[in-house]
Amino acid sequence: MTQTRILPAVLVLAIATLMGCNIQARSERAFGHYAESQMLAETGDLDAALAELAKAIRADPSLSVAHTAMGDIRRKQGNHRLAAQSYQAACKTNPYSFRPHYNLGTNYQILAEAAKTIKAYNEYVRKAVHTYLRAVIIRPDDFDTNLNLSACYFQLGKYDLAEEYCKAAVAADPDSPQAYSNLGIIYDSQNRLYKAVKAYKASLELDTNQPKILLNLGATYLRQGPNPLGRCKSALRVFEIAAEQAPDDPAPHRQMGACHYRLKDYPTAIEAYQKALTLDKNDAAAYRGLGTVYVTQFVLDRKQTDLRDNGLEAWNASLEIDPDQQNLIRLVRKYTPKDKPPEL
Repeated sequence: MTQTRILPAVLVLAIATLMGCNIQARSERAFGHYAESQMLAETGDLDAALAELAKAIRADPSLSVAHTAMGDIRRKQGNHRLAAQSYQAACKTNPYSFRPHYNLGTNYQILAEAAKTIKAYNEYVRKAVHTYLRAVIIRPDDFDTNLNLSACYFQLGKYDLAEEYCKAAVAADPDSPQAYSNLGIIYDSQNRLYKAVKAYKASLELDTNQPKILLNLGATYLRQGPNPLGRCKSALRVFEIAAEQAPDDPAPHRQMGACHYRLKDYPTAIEAYQKALTLDKNDAAAYRGLGTVYVTQFVLDRKQTDLRDNGLEAWNASLEIDPDQQNLIRLVRKYTPKDKPPEL
């Protein structure tokens, strides 16, 4: 039987001390390369900075900040796939570091937006959710993490979880108009219209200059009841403010045209749609609305065939821009005179 050899205690201590010195030396070299990379990155020499970070990681693969810095540079260079790999390594080496988890989540969202298929898009969004959930455990009250996590759940159609984390974002920063506007969109998507209006108004109280949120609020008013006439007037006032805030946007004028049409103020509706078309001559929805106003007046007085012809002209213009409007095609066929073939 072979006897086990026991090293003297003094020798064991010497070996342990030597190993500790080597580890410390590698760590110091790694941090030196990391520090050098930061100075190079500040001067804009990103390739040289990456080279220094690679040296830092070779010296100490557990240096989480080096992996994170490499991810930041790769993302700045537009290489989001490699950036994700670096952030993943940073999260693995330090599972309790908030920054690489948050950065990895945002990077997955960027990759999702660039995805070419729905499957790939959803996969990246799910990865973002998984990463943000870890980040929100590390830092539960972080506003951006909760807001981004809410947005990801919304994109996946999980509105209850989207609402939960959006409310957490509101709690983290009650003065954020974005959090309230996102909450309004979540309620709107669930047809919880009164809650949506309340959230949109809360957002606008914090920042009155939000034309897109005004458009959302006005559109929600139009879907509410039981007083459609009163809601239409409320929506009209909101769209008018949006038009003042975004004078080059055709959308408020198009929506104003819809309101005036519902209020049976046809001349003003026509003016609103025409204004939208002066801002965007390829606005298919504006042409469609304009045609509807003209044809409605023709239906009320069928002697005014010029109104019918104007309406058909506007509808056909809409179809030239957006041919995939089957119900509009049916309307064109219905109102086109028998002796005049539809322009389809």
